[in-house]
Amino acid sequence: MRAVFAHAAILCLLSAAATGAEPQAPTPVVQGPSGWIRLTSPNFELYTDQSEKTGRDAIQYFEQVRGFFVKASPVKPPSEFPVRIIAFKNREEFSGYSPNTLTVAFYTPGQKRDYIVIQDVSPASYAYAVHEYMHLVVRHSGLRIPTWLNEGWADVYSSLKTVRDGVAIGELIPGRMQMLTNYAGNWIDFDTLTRVDNRSPIYNEGDRTGLFYAQSWALAHMLFLAPDYRDNFGKFLLALHRGATAAEACQSAYGKLPVQIFLDLQNYFTRKKIYGTVFKTTLGKAESEPSVAQVGPFDARIMLADLLAATGKLAQARVEYEDMERRQPGMPGVAQSLGYLALAANDMARARGLFRRAFAAGESDAQMCLALAMMERANNASAAELLPILERAVQSKPDYAMHSFNWDWSGSRPGSMPTPLPHSWQSRP
Repeated sequence: MRAVFAHAAILCLLSAAATGAEPQAPTPVVQGPSGWIRLTSPNFELYTDQSEKTGRDAIQYFEQVRGFFVKASPVKPPSEFPVRIIAFKNREEFSGYSPNTLTVAFYTPGQKRDYIVIQDVSPASYAYAVHEYMHLVVRHSGLRIPTWLNEGWADVYSSLKTVRDGVAIGELIPGRMQMLTNYAGNWIDFDTLTRVDNRSPIYNEGDRTGLFYAQSWALAHMLFLAPDYRDNFGKFLLALHRGATAAEACQSAYGKLPVQIFLDLQNYFTRKKIYGTVFKTTLGKAESEPSVAQVGPFDARIMLADLLAATGKLAQARVEYEDMERRQPGMPGVAQSLGYLALAANDMARARGLFRRAFAAGESDAQMCLALAMMERANNASAAELLPILERAVQSKPDYAMHSFNWDWSGSRPGSMPTPLPHSWQSRP
């Protein structure tokens, strides 16, 4: 009941607030990358310097894949903000943002949005895109699973394809099979495999990285799909989520020691029949055609600088932002991005000042507006100061704005703002 009252009260306040024309940003003149386009659909935005047709096909495929996860997957995709996909046209462009030389696509969460970045986006690379989208879905589900299962499970789903009865996953991946064959008798042992994390050398570089991925896929495939394991996969997953080691989870879910699981894995692909699974659904058509727009040099440059920040290259991102600020002062997007850098460094005073600048220049991003409102409230801002910020957040993204603030109306006086109870604006799950 309180939530309904709070919702109505905020809307009443906002409807009573004076409105006026927001300041217009100056026309961009900064030189930077060119040839980029931006495609927008309900759940994705895709930036690419490939052809419009390639981008259009890719974003519609992503919408289809998302629809599949919504209907059929045990873990569901997020819905608050569109995922940003950046699709380069070649390896040379992609390499400046890739975490290592072996990667052809990656997922990374940013402070404002999730990213899927891919070396090129064509039907031949869609499996990589599905793999990375599975990482995104797992992260937003709240599941805490080890690196080998995160990678292996994503690989299992990357084989997703339409069949007569629905959508199938679990098809054998030739490259992974070849790697397992090449290293037969010299596999990574169970304990080492299941303890790898994203800082381990074996995960990032070296001859055995490919073997790690192949074994992770094979073990996930067996536990998730093989008839003698799949019924207890949920128990295994829950045990890992609660902090059990892989060995402990095997014992509790399957009643088997790691050595027995490993022996089954070594014999798994010698079976006469390998199982996949078919979900009784379809990869339906995307609900609408994406909108397409050219991306100017300034916007392309800030998009790439934001990607640098999202991938942890903060110093490089700052150099880019500050150069753009020198060349064209007052652009709200630059101030906002610099504010998020300050937020990452826990410099709240600087973040507040930069967000103020961005807001004054016309920035309407709901996340930034709510972050600024929280900061202003913490600095004893008045209702008159908070109201325009909250108004813009609600106008920009009503559902998110209403649910990202919990308001305590019990102690509010007429004409005063309620007390905000922090929710999750600083870090998304």
